[in-house]
Amino acid sequence: MAAPPAQAADSSPGEPADLGVLRAIGAASGPDVTEALAALGRLRASPFEGRALDELSRIAARGELPDPLVVAMAGALVDRGEPAAAKASLSGLASSSALLLRADLEAQLGDMALALTLVERVLARDLDFPGARERRLRFRGALGLESRPARSAPTATVALAEPEGPYALIREVARGGAGAVYEALDRDLGRRVALKIYHEPIRDRAQLEHEARVAVRLSGPAIVRVLDVDPEHGWLALEWAPAGALRERIRARDGGMLMPMGRWAAPLAAALARVHEAGFVHLDVKPANVLLEGAAMPVLADFGSARRIGEASPPGSAGYVSPERAAGAPADPRDDVYGFGRIVEEVVAAASGEARGWSELARLCTGPAPSRPATGRALAACVARLKL
Repeated sequence: MAAPPAQAADSSPGEPADLGVLRAIGAASGPDVTEALAALGRLRASPFEGRALDELSRIAARGELPDPLVVAMAGALVDRGEPAAAKASLSGLASSSALLLRADLEAQLGDMALALTLVERVLARDLDFPGARERRLRFRGALGLESRPARSAPTATVALAEPEGPYALIREVARGGAGAVYEALDRDLGRRVALKIYHEPIRDRAQLEHEARVAVRLSGPAIVRVLDVDPEHGWLALEWAPAGALRERIRARDGGMLMPMGRWAAPLAAALARVHEAGFVHLDVKPANVLLEGAAMPVLADFGSARRIGEASPPGSAGYVSPERAAGAPADPRDDVYGFGRIVEEVVAAASGEARGWSELARLCTGPAPSRPATGRALAACVARLKL
């Protein structure tokens, strides 16, 4: 038997029934998203469009309007010539369609750096999301950003022989712009290591040495340990994290590892606090660079991009770079806070349960720089309050 149609709330005399449908959003017998979108579509073609948007705004203010309806409402506001109201309605939404519409609005309002970072957040999730790549090229052009210098393709490094050193390769576990990472066995000590082999060791020798030295200088809880390094042959041996990277756990929607979030978020925030207090910014905080020794033992890895606070920032990973850094700002701890917020945002989207409070923290961390926690220590205090 087909499900009964959604019941509309009472309409005033002379009002279309579709207004009652919108008023019933969130009620037990109210419309589903498809029915509500259909009702809004009909009302947009009528003299009651303004009333419909008022009803949706009231429901949104209560936090009861589903994201697709918020996006539809924002689109209607744009068409009515109210971009500021549309932008305000989308604040805090993290769906791809909401981010892309926000990007268009920010571009119209003149904030091209923020528009670019919003599009890159979409691309970090879905490279083929309609319109995202075209916008990224257009926004980068508007900012005067040239294409990044060509690097070797990520497939360039294939270890056909054992590297110089006491390591036997077992399998490749990760690959990025700088190098490939292998699970390897230290034959002399009988322990597992993560062996990072740079794609172009001669060209990138300075970066490899920098990565190793910064990690050693910052060594401590939740900071990756450097076990060995060979700049001449382009590799460094790092501690092995048996549970892999947070990125894989997010993709697998592994609630057992991801929840409760405070288990890994608190030590990660504390590690960022130590990085900042030592005068550095990591500048590549993302799920691929948070390794897991266990559910409550995160390890912040890859310090190749780290810089002193105030130094020029290198290019970052699309989707995890703050708007101010995209606009050319120097290294600032708030860029790491932004990356932390993006990680929390992705975990909230991937895992069910325990999202209350964490979504708000993600919005705070990815919001305007002046309202963001200014350092890892301030971020750690926010996380500690959430754990209570």
